[in-house]
Amino acid sequence: MFGQSVLLDQTVQHIGRHLSQDERGNDTWIEDEPVPVANCSVQPLDSAEYLTAAADHIVSRWQFFGPPGMGLKATDLIAVDGEKYEVDGKPGIARSVSPLLTHTTAVLKEFTG
Repeated sequence: MFGQSVLLDQTVQHIGRHLSQDERGNDTWIEDEPVPVANCSVQPLDSAEYLTAAADHIVSRWQFFGPPGMGLKATDLIAVDGEKYEVDGKPGIARSVSPLLTHTTAVLKEFTG
């Protein structure tokens, strides 16, 4: 039932990640194969620019809405419109008395610079 809204018109790539080791024994994130997820929406929240003597970078945050059964975790990535975003914090399931309104929600973060 979820996803019947015209506002949920994006298909994203859900990229699971897990901690493993590279060929030298260093801890590293391993990305799983992307899984397309329809009926999603990624909306801008805020961004901040940080200027220091060593670097200039921007952190932008986005609100994510998706189907309730997608299994999004705090370590995962979402790719949409040519950009890749990290899940920022713990995603949750917003529950409702109507299956139409129950959904996965998370804040996404993009770090540039």
